[in-house]
Amino acid sequence: MRSSALLSISALILAACGPKPEAPPVLPTPDELRTQLAGLPFDDFVDVSFRELLRRSPETVIELGLQSQIDVGHGFLNDASDEFDQETGADCQVIEDLLASYDRASLSRAQQITWDTYSWFLDDQLQQRRHADLAYPLSPALTSTELSTQLFFTDIQPLRTREDVEDWLARLGKVNAKLMQVKAAVEKRANAGIVLPRLLLDLTRDDLQFISQSAPRDTPYYQAFASRLLGVGGVDANGALDRAETIIRDSVIPAYDALDGTLAGLADAAPSGLGVGQLPGGDAFYLDALRHHVTTPVTPADLQALGESDLAAIQNELRAAFAGLGYPSTDTLAQDLVRATQEGGLVASNGVVAAYQQIIDDTWGRLDQAFDLQPSTRVTVIGVPSGGFYVEASLDGSRPGAFYATENGAPQARLGFRTLAYHETIPGHHEQVGVAQDLPLPLFQRVSIFTGYVEGWALYAEWLAGDLGWYAGDPYGDIGRLQSEAFRAARLVVDTGLHARGWTFDQAVQYMQDATGYSTRFCQGQVIRYASWPGQATAYWTGEVEIRALRSRAEAAKGGAFDLKAFHHAVLSHGALPLEIMDRVAAEDLSLP
Repeated sequence: MRSSALLSISALILAACGPKPEAPPVLPTPDELRTQLAGLPFDDFVDVSFRELLRRSPETVIELGLQSQIDVGHGFLNDASDEFDQETGADCQVIEDLLASYDRASLSRAQQITWDTYSWFLDDQLQQRRHADLAYPLSPALTSTELSTQLFFTDIQPLRTREDVEDWLARLGKVNAKLMQVKAAVEKRANAGIVLPRLLLDLTRDDLQFISQSAPRDTPYYQAFASRLLGVGGVDANGALDRAETIIRDSVIPAYDALDGTLAGLADAAPSGLGVGQLPGGDAFYLDALRHHVTTPVTPADLQALGESDLAAIQNELRAAFAGLGYPSTDTLAQDLVRATQEGGLVASNGVVAAYQQIIDDTWGRLDQAFDLQPSTRVTVIGVPSGGFYVEASLDGSRPGAFYATENGAPQARLGFRTLAYHETIPGHHEQVGVAQDLPLPLFQRVSIFTGYVEGWALYAEWLAGDLGWYAGDPYGDIGRLQSEAFRAARLVVDTGLHARGWTFDQAVQYMQDATGYSTRFCQGQVIRYASWPGQATAYWTGEVEIRALRSRAEAAKGGAFDLKAFHHAVLSHGALPLEIMDRVAAEDLSLP
């Protein structure tokens, strides 16, 4: 899974830079933006307009490593207000109108692909804002504003120079203002009768209280700053730490406490159900959420049927794998999965990072089997208490790609290690993202994220590893791959169950557990994620299905002349695309009928 900070550019450009008292960067009004962009050559139009959108999110610019190219000033955070979100939408409308003025037929094929993708992206931005109030800014998911802000401070902001330290502290001083914007957004939604479901509200309060009830030095903000400060020369470390402690005590902690107090006051009004379908306009919001994430036209009924059908097929593969291990046919799948997990062995917490790194190191030597495009950047493994996600490398080369692995003191089942490593790093996210960053494409195509493509590719990478024999000699690892597939197919049923069919929390957890054999606690966490982030989890399996269907089509058309490297080149060489565009473009590249 991609991290919350870069899960989608569309989510990131909803915010803006905060004011700098001396000379804040000036953002154009929609009319000024129209004048600035009108009449530009097509390539310049796309580049300049997209950079203007990025400039509205200094956190995104910093994460991408583009602060030397895009002026976001120093020491600013994203503006999280609803008002600024609407201003961003107005800018998207201006850009969409101007894009339509370019004669697509007169553009080169590469420009037409950019035109189509940019048009899809801008239209999606505007569609999301049709239901802006239902896009709740707080939740237990990693996308929640307070959690993504924390990740930005602990992992994303550069800390290499004295100037970086000053910027870090200046931004820390703006956390309060940003979270007060979130507080106002929550209160606005409450006045409209939109309140976070009670279970999600209580869990969000737990996250807020983790900060609000901590001593300043015990917060992740301070601890990460203290650790990262050790590598910065020419800085009065003690003085910087004292300043951080003061800001956290006097500004950051009170902001978290105020947010917690607001949610506490809404507890009695919080609905007991979990799905967005219970809210006014929720069904339309969910359909738009599915389109945003899946990037092809789908309905909840489509996804439910696909999930149930494919889950049954995967479970048959699992039964065959268990029969190969001599397991009794009378055992349930859940029993077999528990047994395989135990027999596959455990990895001690202090060995997790090394185990993943070994898999990645081994995989680098295998990429030539299937890819003529490979990332120039490496990927590192970082142990964190709650991991399982990837953060891409910065474009300036200052930060490598990183897989954040869970390292929480408990031993972990080895059975799932290969599959997760393939998904998050190579040939999964790091392969796809790293290649896109290296390509001579417009910036928009190098950094944009479309969930169906990005997560679909990562799931395809898991399957590809099996197809290439990378699980040979590791039957338990291959069972881990199939369990992962069952998990992703079951998500389609659970996500639509929650948001379109009124499923309860317990109903969703039980289905997930029966389908995958994962622990109750793990399945509970997953259901909370799906409830918090409508539609996102459906994009994984649908994306893989689209890519594998395209490959089957190419294999049928090419026969013995099918070239796996050429297929992957066609899928990867245009950057991330909406699936409906990717299918057409790759088919053209491969000269498919």
